[in-house]
Amino acid sequence: IRMMSASFSGVHFLVEGDDDSRFWKPRVSSTSVTIVNCEGKPNLLGASALIQRLGISAVAGVYDPDFERLFGVTHHPNILTPTDHNDLELTLIASDALNSLLHEFGDPDLIADFERTHGISVAHHLEATSRQFGQLRYLSGTLRHQVDFDRLSPYRFVSADTWTLDRPALISEYAILSGLTGPDVETLVQTHCPQAPNWCLSQGHDTVRVLAQGLRRRIGRKQMSEQDVARVLRIAFSLELLQQSVMYRSLRSLEATLPAPLFS
Repeated sequence: IRMMSASFSGVHFLVEGDDDSRFWKPRVSSTSVTIVNCEGKPNLLGASALIQRLGISAVAGVYDPDFERLFGVTHHPNILTPTDHNDLELTLIASDALNSLLHEFGDPDLIADFERTHGISVAHHLEATSRQFGQLRYLSGTLRHQVDFDRLSPYRFVSADTWTLDRPALISEYAILSGLTGPDVETLVQTHCPQAPNWCLSQGHDTVRVLAQGLRRRIGRKQMSEQDVARVLRIAFSLELLQQSVMYRSLRSLEATLPAPLFS
């Protein structure tokens, strides 16, 4: 950033990764903002701390709060803002961008049948299913179980035919990976995981994968990958939705301290 500042007088905008860069690139000013992909949250937070110690100005950014929001943790609020929900993907899914995706790629008859059969909306079912993966992520992180969640992909445990979760199989696999028993895991979920509002215990990649499974047969007829779903959500998140978000308003507040505008 120091080297770039010698030839660029605008704002350096820090993001965590490739998907974040793709989301923000068409939304921030193309003339006064350059996006810096930090390749991970630890790098972004480390760079932010160093930037502040060195007194470097003209820097702003967005990070995923993950489960830290449950503990009231924030990072460098004078230059960074968190996404509205645990991560960017979840922020998009929890918005009306989900409805736009379902309108375009879902099957209205299948969606109506699913909601009638289960007595729950697609959005609520998506949250309730992804939450169960998120609860295990919360356990692994806070209790240091060090579980490899590549082994717990929703593709393994959520049926594309019924769009329902095989919870016993999920709990059993987590128990094996953590060295616990299934009943122990269930007890920890009940006693250790907070009773948080909707989406607060979900994680974006899990949720996108659960949605992709549903779209394959139960609520649609589209063979969409996780990357496909994420791409459509980014496109569907309109300027109006962005302007309604907390992260946008926070960035607008930070903008007053910067030498150039963040948005056109």
